[in-house]
Order: sequence, then structure tokens, then C-alpha cells
Amino acid sequence: MLSVGLVALESTPAAAATPKCSRAVQMKSNSAYSYYMLIPKSAATVKCSMSPGARNKGVTALQTALAYCYNVYTGAQGHKFGPGDIDGIYGNATKNAVYYLQVQIFPQQSSEQDGIYGPNTAANMKFPWHNPSNDRIMNTCTRRNGS
Repeated sequence: MLSVGLVALESTPAAAATPKCSRAVQMKSNSAYSYYMLIPKSAATVKCSMSPGARNKGVTALQTALAYCYNVYTGAQGHKFGPGDIDGIYGNATKNAVYYLQVQIFPQQSSEQDGIYGPNTAANMKFPWHNPSNDRIMNTCTRRNGS
């Protein structure tokens, strides 16, 4: 005789889904500093994720970082992701550029190389600084933590 039992699993914070990035937030090294980085963000946190199909300002912030801070390819055509690819749409070119970025920042961790922007990728990538006085993107890129 075979008996079947059901086990109730308790949801933990770690098991909760990562919120989707839907906007961008200006991050400054301190409140007195006028330069800022645009970082993808959900309604409540910068620990968010994006994948193909997303269309929002968070994607634009990600694409800006890919274009100005990294020398990554978009895939099949072999061209580099650049300013002309910034359209706010997480399509194949963005997915491929994120994948090539992940290969650079996680060379020994193939499980992190999926083309999806998530908390681990975000914490390890750099974002460009913006100059608010002339609305230009500067040549300086740093991680969210300032390194």
C-alpha cells in the first residue's frame, strides 16, 4: 500500500520573487554631490530584475550603462552595444549585451550568465555618472557601492 502525504512549505523572504525593475532612480555619492548615476529600480528597491519584454526607464538605465561603461557585443551581428541601441526595450540585443557583460564579470560562474539583469549582476556592474548642469553622460563609471 502506498501512502501519499502533503507537506506545507512556508514561504521565506529568500524564496519571494525578486521585484521587477520598472523605473530608474538617481543615486549620488552624497546629498551634496550634484553628479548622479541612473540605476534601475522597482517601486521600493534597487534589488530588482529585468528580462526580455520589459519596456521602461529601468531598461534605459541598464542600456546606458551597457553602452557607456562596457565593451560588450549584442550577438549575431557582432557589433558592440552603443548609444544607438538605447531604446528602453529589453530585446535580444540587450539580452545578448547583458550575457556578454556577465561573461566578463562572472567568468567562472556559468549559472550567472543568463542574459537577465538581476541583483547579482546589478551589484557587480558599473553605471555612468551624469552631469546635471549640461545633461551629459560622463566617462566615469562606478558600482552602486562607489567602487
